[in-house]
Amino acid sequence: MSFGFYFPTKASSIVQWVPETVPDYPALEPVDFPEQVTSITSGGTLYVQDKGQFQELFSLSFSRVSQVDRDAALVFFKTVKKSFESFEYEDLMGTLHTVRWMNSFNFQLVIFGKYSGLIELYALYILSLKL
Repeated sequence: MSFGFYFPTKASSIVQWVPETVPDYPALEPVDFPEQVTSITSGGTLYVQDKGQFQELFSLSFSRVSQVDRDAALVFFKTVKKSFESFEYEDLMGTLHTVRWMNSFNFQLVIFGKYSGLIELYALYILSLKL
């Protein structure tokens, strides 16, 4: 089982974070085409304009990670400057995704030496348009 964060890519990583603790289940991975314009006419005809953007969001909830893991995550967060730099995220199935970190770094101390937090990663895929 592989799982990790690699900047800029796994093949040529300058900074990486491979957590000792995997995220909680269930892992939330919604997908969407949020930039579709839809309209229904009075006659019931549906019109859709697709701008070709496929978006995927990974919400990773971590519970009781060690101080070492939390500190490594903070170093990674500072390296990618939140959403400024894209990087590769390897999910639990070993699939690589090019993503950006979308939320603030918020790992809270829950028990002495153990932290919990949420990481939201955003992937954008550009699909070829059909004419």
